[in-house]
Amino acid sequence: MNMTVKITPLSDFDIDEKYLAHTPSETLTAHADLTLEYFYKIINAKNIEILIDNLIRKISAENFALIKEMFINAVYLHDIGKKNPYFQANKMKNDCFKEYRNSTNSTNHSACSSDLYIKCYLKNHIDKISDKNEQTKMRFILYSFSYQIAKHHGKLDEFKEYKNDDIIPQKYWYHFNKFKIPHFEFYILNKLLFSLLVSSDYYATTAYKCDMEFNNFGLLDEKTKTLLREIFDIYKDGIKNKNGINEIRDAVYVEAQNNLVNNINKNIFYLEAPTGSGKTITSINLALTILENQMNINKVFYVFPFNTLVEQTKSVLDKIFADSLEIEVINSITPIMQVSEDKQEDEETKYNKAYLNRLFFHKPFIVTTHVNFFNILFGASKEDNFPLWQFANSVIILDEIQSYDNNLWMYMADFFDKYAELLNIKIIIMSATLPKLDYFLEKTTNFADLICTDKKEKFFQNRYFKNRVKIEYLKSLNEITIEELYEKFLKEYPIYQKILFEFIKKQTARDFFNLLIENGFENIYELSGDDNKAYRHFVIEKSKDDNPMVIVATQVIEAGIDIDMDMGFKDISTLDGEEQFMGRINRNCLKNHLNPKVCFFNLDNANRIYKNDNRLEFNLKRDEFKKVLENKDFQSYYKAVFDKIKKTQERYKNGLNTIYESFEENVKFLNYKEMERCMTLINTQTFTLYFPFKIDISKYKNISEFQNLNMDFITDGALDGQKVWDKFLELNKIDNFVKKEIEKSKINALMQFFTFNIFRYGSQRPILGEIEHGFYYVENFSEFITEDGKFNRVRFNEIKNSEFL
Repeated sequence: MNMTVKITPLSDFDIDEKYLAHTPSETLTAHADLTLEYFYKIINAKNIEILIDNLIRKISAENFALIKEMFINAVYLHDIGKKNPYFQANKMKNDCFKEYRNSTNSTNHSACSSDLYIKCYLKNHIDKISDKNEQTKMRFILYSFSYQIAKHHGKLDEFKEYKNDDIIPQKYWYHFNKFKIPHFEFYILNKLLFSLLVSSDYYATTAYKCDMEFNNFGLLDEKTKTLLREIFDIYKDGIKNKNGINEIRDAVYVEAQNNLVNNINKNIFYLEAPTGSGKTITSINLALTILENQMNINKVFYVFPFNTLVEQTKSVLDKIFADSLEIEVINSITPIMQVSEDKQEDEETKYNKAYLNRLFFHKPFIVTTHVNFFNILFGASKEDNFPLWQFANSVIILDEIQSYDNNLWMYMADFFDKYAELLNIKIIIMSATLPKLDYFLEKTTNFADLICTDKKEKFFQNRYFKNRVKIEYLKSLNEITIEELYEKFLKEYPIYQKILFEFIKKQTARDFFNLLIENGFENIYELSGDDNKAYRHFVIEKSKDDNPMVIVATQVIEAGIDIDMDMGFKDISTLDGEEQFMGRINRNCLKNHLNPKVCFFNLDNANRIYKNDNRLEFNLKRDEFKKVLENKDFQSYYKAVFDKIKKTQERYKNGLNTIYESFEENVKFLNYKEMERCMTLINTQTFTLYFPFKIDISKYKNISEFQNLNMDFITDGALDGQKVWDKFLELNKIDNFVKKEIEKSKINALMQFFTFNIFRYGSQRPILGEIEHGFYYVENFSEFITEDGKFNRVRFNEIKNSEFL
């Protein structure tokens, strides 16, 4: 960081050594200095000074030096409001301010800090600017930075409401367009400031309170990059059988790498390749290639829509790199890692290190979910924003983005483009059915295809992919009955050993499953959102045996499930869903002699499950989209979807602005609260039920959570949901917040086997009783849980006299 930036001394605010920041004895000056020290540590470690400089220049090149000074001093001066004598007397118990004790006056310091910061820069700098328009613009920028100070102990909200009783800020909105501030750049600069401020503050506070020092932010140095490349190349060279499908996988691998190197200065890359073409291995190679070619890039993120994909990719990375690469999975069901090389560290230090590692993503490879990813980019809480700076100078690999809410695709295009360019993020978007979001942008020079058009056709048309699975349309996709579907199954069952069904509705899947059982079929399994993780894992492992089996499933089977069947039946929904389903059949092209096929049928209406989905009308009932699926030419399909999205976004929302213009206005006016709401991936209101049943763990092999289980959770050889629940409640007895959060993450890993979500449908609310820490505990569960640990949703709705999906 450019150390010539002037740091405003706290003495300018009459703050001396008698003012405390934290008990028992840290002075306010010492805390400000330590916070600034951690700010510089982050900036230097992540190489992001140049990114901040470029952002500031885009906002106002002529006032660059002043804005940069204001930016850094917003971090340094964030706590100056603690000079409030009532804060010192009542929060710090500072004897120098005894006379202010027992007063009802406010001890708030954040708002006071922001006010003092504003007055300092108005008086000393901004009021001296002669150009009134430029002066007003700088006041506006100052207020936006001061807002980050005001909210550093809370949550970002609506900036327009900040100091709305002050006539000066109010007139800014009226003249806003005169300022010519690029709004995406301004939004990202302010989000980055908030992230750096709250992070530096947290590091400094923890360093003082726990007597710790933090220097390792989980970044890759050049030596480690070289080692990872060597290990990966050895692994890749060791793959046997270079013929057949592996020959095509190698061609995809080389094509993607060559195009990446030729476009290395761009930021967003599309890896569109067929199901089974080795995208995971190719993406690891692409990440390593970027790390080799870009010295500033120092971290890798893998982002997935499903926890099953998170686990599978973590397993692949572990297999390749073993102990040479530190990887952490960050999601709601993976325990926080506790690893310490220093055996002399006390328990509290170990807990604090582990918690900060999770909070700030302190590992060089992070595997996480798309929900976490969006929370960091668009969330408003401190916790959401802590790791934002880690995205700068990183590789982010996004898998299966077609599963994201397509009503957000147009907004995603804007933000992915800007975040990637401004924070030097290299984003690799990969899928067999890949919506190319730059369609929504006027300028697309920041995007590059890693598979050229002619090669893409060659790969998708290759017999290993195009002809891997034959397609049949039952009754020409006119409506079919369950009885007719059953008759078709009877004809195919003697031919194919492993058959997969996918239905749109859980109840239809249950009805068909029961029909097969009633007719004496064996080795029939049902998979839906009403199964716990153990049972899903059990069924998937069963599918790898040589024995015949039939799986009756819902959409949970489409992506993220490592399964390979001989034949499939699927109720039509979205075109990319059809392709994902086909990827579960003859996955590795080893069953061609069986003539694998998928029979599509039309049974249930998809509209209720896929509410407000722009893709639904472009389905297999239309001949042109049958050709799209058969020829694997999904871009014509996505163009139709994009055009519909665009048309929707151009509708007027309130008589003044279109829907898209309203979105832009929320960005422009720093409406963090509305941006968080707008960019939330999953908006459905859910209720989480907890059923304290028992699971016979002897039935389930290779489930990591069941390895080395604490015997406190076991009853007669079974994992006891009641004991897990009791342990969960015992967390309330832990006073130390960090220890409680870590122990909670461990319990959550077991609680997932006993929890099921119900989704509000319409205006009804379930009669569930009292909520405890986010869960509805269902004591009398016997009627709702089957022998296999499946949730009987129908019976639940009958007894509760309600309807929930």
